[in-house]
Amino acid sequence: MVKKLFFFFSLAVGAYSYAQSSYEKSLPTQITKLESAKRSEDFQQSKDYFVKYVNALSKGTETKKEDWRAYYYTALSLVRAEISSQREGKMSNIDETSALAEKYIAGIFVKNPNNAEANILLSQIYLLKSSNNSTDHAVYLAKANEYLAKAESEDKNNPRIDVVKGEIALNSPVKNGGDKELAKTYFNSALAKLKSYSKKSNLDPSWGKEDANYYLSILK
Repeated sequence: MVKKLFFFFSLAVGAYSYAQSSYEKSLPTQITKLESAKRSEDFQQSKDYFVKYVNALSKGTETKKEDWRAYYYTALSLVRAEISSQREGKMSNIDETSALAEKYIAGIFVKNPNNAEANILLSQIYLLKSSNNSTDHAVYLAKANEYLAKAESEDKNNPRIDVVKGEIALNSPVKNGGDKELAKTYFNSALAKLKSYSKKSNLDPSWGKEDANYYLSILK
């Protein structure tokens, strides 16, 4: 009986290890797909993949620090889909999307508490929330800036910080620091930094260039 239990336990562990290894091997391809996604279906496919990866990780007894990326890209797929919808003038579900994205970002901090990329994404989430809530607009903008300040203390040369700073300057009322010329400065700075910024790993985020170019094109 004990031998049988051990056999089935070994099978389960083996199946889990194989599933985790499979996700890890396909991760670079899936990241590329997400960062080049355009359609809502593309974002949905990315989210489905990363949610399955997160679920596979949650069944394990041990995880590595690198596993934060599964949580990060799940949240990113939600945020990018929301931004894409806004740019197309479509109806969006900002509050629902934000709550779900924040849940996955919380998983990042469990494994990697001083994560600049997670704080940049949180800043972008609060910027999205500010666009959907005129009553708490200033409060959400303040939170967005707070998370960016954290990101800067962790990775001051990260180009995505300047992308979000530009988005904040572009989408804020003048009384709250809104300034289109300042936004241009940030977007150009982001493009310059993207040319020289060195990622810690090829699995780390690289988005930002398309965003900066998009905003500069509408600010001409």
